[in-house]
Amino acid sequence: MRPRFSATTWFFLALLTATTAAAQTPFAGTWHVNQEKSQLAGGTLKFGPAEGNAMQLTSGGVSYSFRLDGANYATPSGDIAIWRQISADSWTTEYRKTDGKLLSQDSWKLSTDGKTLTDTTSGVKADGDLYTNSAEYARTDGTSGLMGSWKSTAVKLSSPNELTIKEISLDKLLLKIAALKASCELNFNGRETAVDGPDIPTGLRLSMKRTGPYSFSLVQKLNGSTVSSSVYTVSDDGKTMTEVGGTPGDSPSTVVWEKQ
Repeated sequence: MRPRFSATTWFFLALLTATTAAAQTPFAGTWHVNQEKSQLAGGTLKFGPAEGNAMQLTSGGVSYSFRLDGANYATPSGDIAIWRQISADSWTTEYRKTDGKLLSQDSWKLSTDGKTLTDTTSGVKADGDLYTNSAEYARTDGTSGLMGSWKSTAVKLSSPNELTIKEISLDKLLLKIAALKASCELNFNGRETAVDGPDIPTGLRLSMKRTGPYSFSLVQKLNGSTVSSSVYTVSDDGKTMTEVGGTPGDSPSTVVWEKQ
C-alpha cells in the first residue's frame, strides 16, 4: 500500500445505532468495501533527490525526506519514518509514533527489469486487528532503483475498515471507523473539523458538504493541504454507496460500499 500518511490510511465514517433520526438519511448504516466491484488502483508515488544526499517521497498529497540509514525522519503526519536498504532491489520502512510505538511496516521489492515495484504493508489497527495490504506500482519515470515516478496498478486490502454513519441532526453526521477508534462529528456546512482517535494525525481535518439528496463531498486536509477529496453517492435502493475521488493529481479511484 501507499505509505501510512497517504490518503488511503486516513478515512473515517460512523457506526450506526438504531434511532429514529438515523432512518431520515440515506447515508446512515454500516458499510463494507466490495473490493471486486471497486477500483482502488491509480495512486502515485514519486521518489526524488533531496538536500544532503537524501531522498524525498511524495504520495497522498504530502512529502517528506529521508535517508536509507535506519535513522528517524519526521513525516507530515507527525510520526516517524525509518528506512533501510536490504539489498540492491529491496527496502523496508517502519512508521512509528514519536514515543516509539510501531504503527506499520512496509516491505518494498523491485522487479528484475526495474519496471514494477511491490509494496507489502502490515500493521495492527487501534482495535488490535492485524492487516497485510499489498500494492503493485508500474514505473512511469526513472530507470533504476526507487528513484522515479510510480503508479499503482493493483491494490489488495486484507481487512478493509467498515464504515458507519449516524445522523445526529438534519445537517449533522457522526463519522466513525471502529477499527481505528476514530470518530468525527461533521456538519454539511463545509467547516473543517478535527478527528478524534489514538493514531490519528493531529493536523488532520475533515469537511463535508451535501451535493444532492443522496450524495455528499468529503475533503481531508493535513496541516492545511488537501490530501483527499471524494464524493459519496447512495444508490436509489439504499444498498450501495459509491465513493469517487482521491488524492488531487492522481487518477480517481472508485470504492463501492455495501450496506450491512
